[in-house]
Amino acid sequence: MESKDVRHRNDGVHPYDEKTAAGATGTSAGPSDTTTVVKSDPGNAVSMKKQINLFAGICLVMGSIIGSGIFISPKGVLENSGSVGMALIVWAACGVVAFLGALCYAELGSTFSKSGGEYTYLNEAFGRVLAFMYLWVNFSIVLPGNVVIIAQTFAVYAIVPFYGDCDAPRWAVVLVSQACIIMVFACNVLTVRGSAWVNNVCTVGKVLGLAVIIVSGVVLLFQGNTEYFNFDGEGTDLLKLSLAFYSGLFSYSGWSNLNAITEELKNPKRDFPITATVSMTLITVIYVMTNIAYFTALSPQELLASPAVAVTYGNKVLGNFAWLMPLAVVLSTYGANNGTVLANSRLIFVGARDGLFPDLLGMVNIRFLTPMPALLIMMLLSLVYSVYDDVGSLINYTGFAYWLFVAITITGMVWLRLRKPNMKRSFKVPLVIPIFFSLFCYFLVFVSIFASPQEALIGTVIILTGIPVYIYAVLWRNKPKSLQNLLKGGTTGFQKLLLVVKQEVDTFDKQ
Repeated sequence: MESKDVRHRNDGVHPYDEKTAAGATGTSAGPSDTTTVVKSDPGNAVSMKKQINLFAGICLVMGSIIGSGIFISPKGVLENSGSVGMALIVWAACGVVAFLGALCYAELGSTFSKSGGEYTYLNEAFGRVLAFMYLWVNFSIVLPGNVVIIAQTFAVYAIVPFYGDCDAPRWAVVLVSQACIIMVFACNVLTVRGSAWVNNVCTVGKVLGLAVIIVSGVVLLFQGNTEYFNFDGEGTDLLKLSLAFYSGLFSYSGWSNLNAITEELKNPKRDFPITATVSMTLITVIYVMTNIAYFTALSPQELLASPAVAVTYGNKVLGNFAWLMPLAVVLSTYGANNGTVLANSRLIFVGARDGLFPDLLGMVNIRFLTPMPALLIMMLLSLVYSVYDDVGSLINYTGFAYWLFVAITITGMVWLRLRKPNMKRSFKVPLVIPIFFSLFCYFLVFVSIFASPQEALIGTVIILTGIPVYIYAVLWRNKPKSLQNLLKGGTTGFQKLLLVVKQEVDTFDKQ
């Protein structure tokens, strides 16, 4: 896969003129030598536009973090904490740690104007190889796998009214989940602003659903339902408590999604610190209060045994309004998937634009101004994964890698502070915060390896499969002429089919 030059001339020719398409880049993931000439009117150039405002940014972060877990299975913290009292402390402490992490990412987002999140920061701090490894494991497993798992949860609760107390057949879950996947990706292909609007609506809906739980729980609390709020139980030890934190922090993960779309934020330098503060504060309060509400009506044993905690709570407390809980889960999962796709498609887009993935994946549709090829490849992978029964096991294998890459990213932030102390930073956290947070993440990596060494080993092997891909796609420059022509012809053909070209203007400031 070899790159060729594309020169967008300022001569009045439409960017999707056939000659332009024919001379467009090949499909290679190698360093791109494309020359981009700014049009006389950059506002009309083919590029990603700044369409995400502060409210949409807050909704993206909150909508990405609040998925189905808090509604269905907030069990990991309780079963490893040993008591209700300790579980609530862990939920609150995880919120504080996650807030510190979000502040670190706010500094990175307001410093680097380039989209791509962790990929961009790893590339800036440590170079292309490590950044490619992160990109590869997310592209091949994590992103499509997460989309499928969330879509399957959506499907189960969307078809509950049709099957009552019976389990829905496997084929029905697969078809509905695939319909969810196609709808989410179609919306993201057609419009960025529309996708942000969908995310806003779903986030407000899921927060209102949790508010129903919280308000009803507060009423029960004032009625004296406090029998389960104590430190009685099996007790805990350092390992179990570490696993409780590991589980709790996973429920808070997702704060970095805004960093994936930095170039599309209207005012990133202002929005990152505000979004981190508002979203993480609200989510911490919501998570702690929701768990308090659960324990006003459910015993620890009931919560651990329930297949869907919010539904069990609704059936016990909300009476005729119990149907609100499955509806809240449907809104929550659809919104979480929409936010996942909106943000993470930019990882693929930016990686391809940098020459690490095929050039086609770094192109923009000339009509919708969305990264259509990156979205379509993600959709196809998700649809393929959706027919398999055990997609979750792949995610479990790479779970430890999430905290590993977060830890390395924040280590890179500290390294850049030391290596480039004069770099312009509009928002800056005390150095002790990234040092503490990175050490905490490394501790979580150690805990996950110690608790599940086999899964960690398999996950490491999966990550290392990126090495031969990197060698082929990036390092192998002198590919046979016949292969280059084949790849170039394929790229040109898909450009014509999808009406996509490379961005005509840079949408980020080069450091």
